[in-house]
Amino acid sequence: MTIERLPVDTGTRDPDYDLIVVLQQALEDCHRYAHFAQDARDHGDAELAELFDELTENDRALAARLKRLLASRLS
Repeated sequence: MTIERLPVDTGTRDPDYDLIVVLQQALEDCHRYAHFAQDARDHGDAELAELFDELTENDRALAARLKRLLASRLS
């Protein structure tokens, strides 16, 4: 089985750059999910709010891991 590469041109083939992009996305997702959770709460949907809260926490943990990896590569 071969893994197909996505046709994404970032302008660089630098794994550190890729790490930075993924970190940025995780942090943006945290903000987005927190907003979605509040929207769900405002509409009385506790189940959906809980799901978005869980996604927020998962991406916060991912962002923390990515920051540690980035720090170790840049030192």
